[in-house]
Amino acid sequence: MQCNGSCKKYKATDNTREGGRYEQGQKRCNRCEIYIKWEGLWCPCCGYLLRTKPRGTKLKRRISLMKKARMQD
Repeated sequence: MQCNGSCKKYKATDNTREGGRYEQGQKRCNRCEIYIKWEGLWCPCCGYLLRTKPRGTKLKRRISLMKKARMQD
């Protein structure tokens, strides 16, 4: 399935001062090429699996450290 544009209504706003996009619960659809605020694991318009974790090493490390800190609290 191709992107039909219905995912635009779920498009997430960029707010970096509250942490990264994935830390805020935003997910990325590689096919639609946008970040969306959506509870499911699949894109609402194209059915593509959403990315829930960053690909970069630096951001992966940051999220890992935050999870460890939460577990210690």
